[in-house]
Amino acid sequence: MNVKRILFVFPNTANSPAIPNAIAMLTGIAKNLSWDVDYFDTYIYEKTRDSMEDREISGEFKPSDFSVTIEFKSFDNLLQDLQNKINTFQPNAIAISCMSFEYEFLLTFFPNLRIPDSTLVLIGGIHPILEPDKVIDSGLFDLVCIGEGEETFAEILIKFERGDDLSRVENIFFRDKRSGRVVKNSRRVLIDEKRLWDFKPDYSLFDEKYFLYPFDGELYRRHTFEIARGCPYSCSYCGNIALMEAYKGSNKFVRRRPIESIKQDMRKVIYNYNIELFYLQDECFLSHNISWLREFSEWYGREIKKPFIIQTRPETVSEEKIVLLKQMNAPFFQVSIGVESGSEKILFEVCNRKTPIKKIIDTFDLLHKHNIRTCAFFMVGFPEETRKDIFDSINLCRRIKPSVAIVSIFQPLPGQYLREVCIEKGYISGNERLQTFTGGSILKMPQISAEEIVNLRRVFLLYATLPEENFSKIEKCEKDYYRNEELYRELVSLRWNNSSIKSRKL
Repeated sequence: MNVKRILFVFPNTANSPAIPNAIAMLTGIAKNLSWDVDYFDTYIYEKTRDSMEDREISGEFKPSDFSVTIEFKSFDNLLQDLQNKINTFQPNAIAISCMSFEYEFLLTFFPNLRIPDSTLVLIGGIHPILEPDKVIDSGLFDLVCIGEGEETFAEILIKFERGDDLSRVENIFFRDKRSGRVVKNSRRVLIDEKRLWDFKPDYSLFDEKYFLYPFDGELYRRHTFEIARGCPYSCSYCGNIALMEAYKGSNKFVRRRPIESIKQDMRKVIYNYNIELFYLQDECFLSHNISWLREFSEWYGREIKKPFIIQTRPETVSEEKIVLLKQMNAPFFQVSIGVESGSEKILFEVCNRKTPIKKIIDTFDLLHKHNIRTCAFFMVGFPEETRKDIFDSINLCRRIKPSVAIVSIFQPLPGQYLREVCIEKGYISGNERLQTFTGGSILKMPQISAEEIVNLRRVFLLYATLPEENFSKIEKCEKDYYRNEELYRELVSLRWNNSSIKSRKL
């Protein structure tokens, strides 16, 4: 193969640019193997309002005076623009990475492309890992990666260049273009944590807009930096259960990045891209042992000192660990915690998240005592959830007073235990199109309607943050939003003027 070209496609459902970590990683692998690379991102094509826009409207995200100038194109141009990209770049391979929402979006345009038979089409990401049979049976892809992709992708490119048989590559489902024959190979073991981060991402495909991110009303050069991979918990509303089951008996599921790898790559990304804010990607940052946290925080506090965001669980927060976070010497930082529900019935019996409400309250009280910025994640529309349960969540949010809160609607995604529960109970058929986390509920339950779930999500933070004297106005907006949009906007504005919220800003 004289010329080696690969086109990466990201079926971005959002209306703003974001760097898919998988594509950055695969780009680095491809360039190391001397492949020419190009990129097609669908964010610039006009779509319905996305979750980020919904969250700013509902008072979850603080309105920003800054904006990234994006020249949107008509959605009708997407298919032809991608076809033109394929015709002009003439890739030997097309690689796609996607989650479930993005896969559904991909199916709205990808089947209509004219792709030469000689072009290898491969797909990976969480959705293909969780639903490999459906993805390969679509007939759209030659290879479906069914596990971690770094080693597999490198092997595919090397063998494809040499003209070797790809049907025997471990960790993929293979479909023969001519016969339609499908070969289902076994899944690779997880990459050991000592080697996992030897694969280096490449960000050359992403222009300046991809590094800009609104946070607390301001625009930062933000970077998502992977600290660990894998989650130790088995929440029923998460696909992690299916991933843990798929890798049972494999190498260690939760892998922590070596400190030296963190140092080397964090220095590099700051130097190359002038990063101002780090999202330290780790499903539960404070769950790591105290000696590792101490070593990391001491180094970060000496050398990096940049604002950061972490995610953790209430059970992992302690005075000792808060001291370590403060030793990181950041101008500000945020601790994000999944609360999910204010009903222990929902937490314990539905979510398999056995965190007592008292522990959640104590954790936020402790963080507030240290004047630490907090973010609480809530979810509404769980199976069996009632209006009372949702108001238990609203009241808990009112009690714990997070600096910001993000409220999502439960979506029964592939790999979740709760998806199967929803099918068994007849709440869904399993064939419905997914909604966004703010767009709606697809569950049909007897105790609460999908419309009521959407309405309560929309006013959740108004009930949780505004004085009770506003409740009658909030209820008007809940019951008839479209006739009270002006009142709703006034209440959201008032929500940001609420003194308890302002006092949390650092």
